[in-house]
Amino acid sequence: MKKAEFKQPSALFFSLIAFFAIASFGGYWTQSSNKAIINQQESLLSGVSRTQASVLERRLSSAFTSAQILAYEVEQNSGSGEWFPSYANKLIKSIGGIENLQLAPDGIISNIYPLEGNETAIGYDIVSTPKFKEEALLSIKNHSLFVIGPVSLVQGGVAVISRAPIFLHKGTQRELFWGFSSAVIYLDDLLEATQLKQLESEGYQYSLSRQHAATEETIVLSASATPLSDIQASTNLILPVGTWTLRISRDLGSQLKQRTLIGYGISFSVAFLLSIALYAILIQPLKLRTLVKEKTAELQKLAYNDPLTGLPNRRFLQDSLSKILHNNQRRKRVSAFIYFDLDNFKRINDTIGHDVGDQVLVIAAERLNKIKGISDLVVRLGGDEFGILLGDIGDKAQAAEQANRILESIRAPIKMDSRDYNLSTSLGIAMIPEHGYDLVTIMQNADMALYQAKQKGKNQYAFYTEKMKISTHNLIKAEEDLTLALQRNEFEMYYQPQFNLRTNHVIGAEALIRWNHPEKGLIYPNDFIPLAESTGKIVELGYWVLESSIAYLAKRKQEGRPDILLHINLASEQLSDPHFVTLVQALLSKYQVPAHLVGFEITETSILEDIHLARYLLQTLKDMGICIAIDDFGTGYSSLSQLKNLPVDLLKIDRSFVMDLENDPDDRKIVEAIIAMAHKLNIKVLAEGVETREQWKMLVAFQCDFGQGYYVSKAVTADEFNQGTPIVHKN
Repeated sequence: MKKAEFKQPSALFFSLIAFFAIASFGGYWTQSSNKAIINQQESLLSGVSRTQASVLERRLSSAFTSAQILAYEVEQNSGSGEWFPSYANKLIKSIGGIENLQLAPDGIISNIYPLEGNETAIGYDIVSTPKFKEEALLSIKNHSLFVIGPVSLVQGGVAVISRAPIFLHKGTQRELFWGFSSAVIYLDDLLEATQLKQLESEGYQYSLSRQHAATEETIVLSASATPLSDIQASTNLILPVGTWTLRISRDLGSQLKQRTLIGYGISFSVAFLLSIALYAILIQPLKLRTLVKEKTAELQKLAYNDPLTGLPNRRFLQDSLSKILHNNQRRKRVSAFIYFDLDNFKRINDTIGHDVGDQVLVIAAERLNKIKGISDLVVRLGGDEFGILLGDIGDKAQAAEQANRILESIRAPIKMDSRDYNLSTSLGIAMIPEHGYDLVTIMQNADMALYQAKQKGKNQYAFYTEKMKISTHNLIKAEEDLTLALQRNEFEMYYQPQFNLRTNHVIGAEALIRWNHPEKGLIYPNDFIPLAESTGKIVELGYWVLESSIAYLAKRKQEGRPDILLHINLASEQLSDPHFVTLVQALLSKYQVPAHLVGFEITETSILEDIHLARYLLQTLKDMGICIAIDDFGTGYSSLSQLKNLPVDLLKIDRSFVMDLENDPDDRKIVEAIIAMAHKLNIKVLAEGVETREQWKMLVAFQCDFGQGYYVSKAVTADEFNQGTPIVHKN
């Protein structure tokens, strides 16, 4: 059945209905929201008003009552006033909140307590003052307490004054008006007992008012600087002088106006947008379905394509490979998978920047696309890793031809920003189905072949063979053995003596590690250090050597043996560890070993990996008192240019220059030059590989300081080294 589709007039009609309905609902919701806020605010103000009114009511009631108490006391004493000062003092202390108490016989103030500061009020006529006369006469007539205020006092300040008329012989025919008793309350002190001023600073408004006893006009006793707003709450204070009113408000006009504008704006905007959307849905269902299809295709493309290079990605290869290989098998085609990455690409990212690295990847992808065959598939697997599936080849020779084309294509210099970038790549090739028929197996085997190509020097390709699998398994087994060796403490330190060529005394040693393998026996560093470096275990192993060597120095000290300078080899990874210095300090402190008994040997190549970091680290170690030695000097790069900038104490001449010293005049010149140069820079020199008495003599003639080699001793265990066998020349 054909789906119903709206025509334009109907769609417009329903859209307008939707607009007015949504806009009306939005307006109603806005008004309801504002009303709820007003109700909430009035409820809050009512609570605040009651709280503050309660404080004022208690304070004023007590103060006003004090005037009546004072009037009663005058009546009891028949108008005598000798008792007034002491009684007023007690009354003020017991009630509190009263500034002063007054007695006014015949309406003229004659007694004030306390008098100090209030002297100017003495003699003031209460009844005759026009401003207060009417209320005073009404009070006398009605025999009732009354209040005046706010009053600017003659003695200073603004106050509220409660006054009680005093009659002698009250209730008899001899009743006689005596005068007034008064209690003065400063408005400022009254307000300080409340939180009204604080509320005013927080945006509230308040007003405290009373009615004039005679005229019943409203008198404002105190109010905030800002007038009361429409949203307010009031509380009546029931006092002995009548009812006062406290009003508290908060101005929300601007906030409510803003909320109203925003609410109406959002309502109309949402109504407009939804009605437009409804119109579009009703009038264009076909377009919507088309758009959904386009977006679905776009998402599928994003899922299967690399966003940087535009090449198919690993997921596409995974989902498509089985179908491609099935078609090739049906057509009896031979396939191959070439797995490769860019050699030393990380250096471009780290030194030049990821932006340049991304451009390099894009250019590499373009080159690969240009050389691929019709049935080939180029994919980016991640990072700088690529793969090419050769869909239709005859044999390995054709795969090798394509591999050579890839090598040549990548090798061509890339020019960007007037700068040339030279790249190379290493490739691993797995034949299909000979070397696997599923993606996991094919990629594993191609990866092993890639590793083999890198081991052979990079910039070349290698085909997968079963021998590689055996080598890989052996490598995995060796890595597991190395991990277990660290856990089982299978390593042992050996020490090769270092001696003074002039005094014939052993002055130190080089700490060398050995591996006591449970199956293979004693293994030398050259056979497991490269494995430790490739697996990342070199740092853990280096720290074990460091602690073992320092612990050995501590043990020699405990046994009372003479001090020696023990040189420890450092790996380049340790030089790049920001926590290395802290670790050394902790170990020296733990074993109580002086820093000057420790030396670190670093190769030139490890220093040159990051010369600035190495210089800072070595200077820090030297400042601690540790001896810094350059190992295998003369075999690295830029030796002379870098030496003057490094904090070096000792140069170790590589044994390759010493082993043929008797027969090779060039070696003699090199050794003599190194020694002379080092001494000019105040650096001591140690010659490695001293194996004959003749080499010893020649090194002494060249002014060499120290030696190390089989002529004196090979590397021995700690027990053998501790025996301290003296040096005996053989001729």
